[in-house]
Amino acid sequence: MRSEGFTFVELIVVLVILAALTALVAPSFTRTVASARLRSAASDVRTSLARGRALAVAAAKERTVAFDLSRGEFGVDNEAVRLLPETIRLGAVLPGAERQERGSVRVRFFPDGSGDEAEISVTAEDGGTLRVTVDPLTGLSEAGT
Repeated sequence: MRSEGFTFVELIVVLVILAALTALVAPSFTRTVASARLRSAASDVRTSLARGRALAVAAAKERTVAFDLSRGEFGVDNEAVRLLPETIRLGAVLPGAERQERGSVRVRFFPDGSGDEAEISVTAEDGGTLRVTVDPLTGLSEAGT
């Protein structure tokens, strides 16, 4: 007579199947986390640029968002600085200049809402890149590929 429950062999088979599924899913999950980290960093950059523009318009005074490309720090002047994770790097392209990977870059916003034309690239270690651009006429920033 058989008792209710599972045999040892059945439990081992189920565990082997679960281990195989976990091995297949783990790399995909790692890529998803890295992608989310990249999108979050690009969103933080875009938010800082939008804040700089909003402060310039509200105070009727020029404001600047500064980026330290070497250290991955950025923020509106005279406010707290934000720091990106070590796996994320910043780069910048300003009109009339070559691409910069080191040093500092400043993006100005003016009381009328306009700003300096700029493209800030946010790059992950795995090679993924998102670009945050500033439209010089409207001063609006947009994050995209």
